[in-house]
Amino acid sequence: PAGTDFGNATARFVLIRLVPVGVVTPPITGLTPQFTVNPAAPQDHQTVIFDASGSKSTNATIVSYQWNFGDGGVSPEALARHAKSLGYQAIGLTDSADLGGIVRFGVTCREQGIRPIVGAELEVDGRPLALLVRSAVGWQNLASLITHSRVGNLRRWTKRTATRGRPQLTWDDIAARNEGLHLLTGPASGALATAILERRPADADALLARYRSAFHDRVAIEVGLHYAGRREEALAGALITLAKHRALPWFATQNPRYIDPGTRLVHEVLTALRHGTTVPAATDQGLLHPNGEWALLSPDQMAVRWRGAESGLETAAAIAEQCEFSLRWVRPPLPTFTVPDGHDNDSFVRHLAMEGAKERWGNPSPQEIAQIDHELRIIAKLGYSGFFLVMWDAVRFARERNILAQGRGSAANSTVAYCLGITAVDPVKHGLLFERFLSEARVDGMTEAPDIDVDFEHDRREEVLDYMYRRYQRSHSAITGVTQIYSACTAIQDAMRAFGYPAELAFKLSKRLHRVGCLEGAEILTNGLAEAQGFDLAGPK
Repeated sequence: PAGTDFGNATARFVLIRLVPVGVVTPPITGLTPQFTVNPAAPQDHQTVIFDASGSKSTNATIVSYQWNFGDGGVSPEALARHAKSLGYQAIGLTDSADLGGIVRFGVTCREQGIRPIVGAELEVDGRPLALLVRSAVGWQNLASLITHSRVGNLRRWTKRTATRGRPQLTWDDIAARNEGLHLLTGPASGALATAILERRPADADALLARYRSAFHDRVAIEVGLHYAGRREEALAGALITLAKHRALPWFATQNPRYIDPGTRLVHEVLTALRHGTTVPAATDQGLLHPNGEWALLSPDQMAVRWRGAESGLETAAAIAEQCEFSLRWVRPPLPTFTVPDGHDNDSFVRHLAMEGAKERWGNPSPQEIAQIDHELRIIAKLGYSGFFLVMWDAVRFARERNILAQGRGSAANSTVAYCLGITAVDPVKHGLLFERFLSEARVDGMTEAPDIDVDFEHDRREEVLDYMYRRYQRSHSAITGVTQIYSACTAIQDAMRAFGYPAELAFKLSKRLHRVGCLEGAEILTNGLAEAQGFDLAGPK
């Protein structure tokens, strides 16, 4: 079941790697495996034996976990909670060219009392490598690199040159923003591992020299082991040998896609869907991982796996100690608005609010003035004056061109927003509480910044967007992205498609699960709905 604690695994055990009959992983001649493979074992059942006596575990791990867009079988929250249950005190997350799970991951790590190590895996010159955040500057550089990888050069952006959907960078991009980041050489498909697999030692040395020239001592060679064949074992040994010969640290990494057998199945379903096929077909085509070793291992299990090569675990812990992350860094810097001479943002928003108060009320009452003063004090204290001015400017532009615009939501509780013409409801008259929209509690930097929702006339909305892009430039403007998540309805449709069920049956069941979450939908399905619709849950699929 999800959340199973594997920390009590015995210290001595035999790991069996099952390879489908007829599928032979060729050895790499010229490379020395770091681990011993029993040559007497049958070709389709090779046994790897470790002596775990005296193994020393560490309580920090760095994982490459592609959670977003149909790969990882568990959420960042589940990964963090499971890491805690296994005994980890720090865990690193490197999603693929994405930071979408970082807030959820960071919040859960904080709740669980473990340190989050944040990074991302990026495609550089066609090959993946990973970067870890060491400081606030590193966080800014990583975020900038991910943006650049997805949209290209914002100052010269065109639809033709955009890289949306295929994030990519050059080495020059990485080198220019290396401060505060730690470089990891990437998985078996990375440039360094590929150079070794293709027996290009000169290219491997050139890559390491390039990495060192930009990152200096902030470079580590990434080594993974999932018992996926002699080729992987030989590569691991070759990488470790290279690290020793070039006086570079290497570390033992994990590449989990799930945390238990149940979430392994979720990962395999997602993999099949991503390739547009079914789970049985994906198995036949070799699209799925060859074994169950892509789960998050406990510190004790990692100690057993890397028996005799403990320095890789110690390096991972040392890298984790050098990395810092704070959720406060995630909040973007608030805008500074260009104001007339003699004003700063605080004084100009006060000037506009008082002018607006006269337009709204004629001669404002002491109560109305007091409420404006109260709000302006909090707005200035939290540094949101520029934010209010940006919204005022957008609404002003719309109304000058007779574009319908109306603020809504909790911003309607703000008298300042009312006086700036952003909203249309009088908060003083209706006794609305400003603190429901904005309070001094937000000054800790750990709570979400406020947002002002404004609806613009639907067929003229693009005019406002174009104005904002012109005024603030594309490098300082963005549209919020929304990622669809599964409900019971969509989950059952995709799951049944992945197992080859007829679409008619999937739709017959899913249409009875609208507005229901996945867990509740599963209960409804097992508690009578499936049987009533002639769907056999005990079938082989």
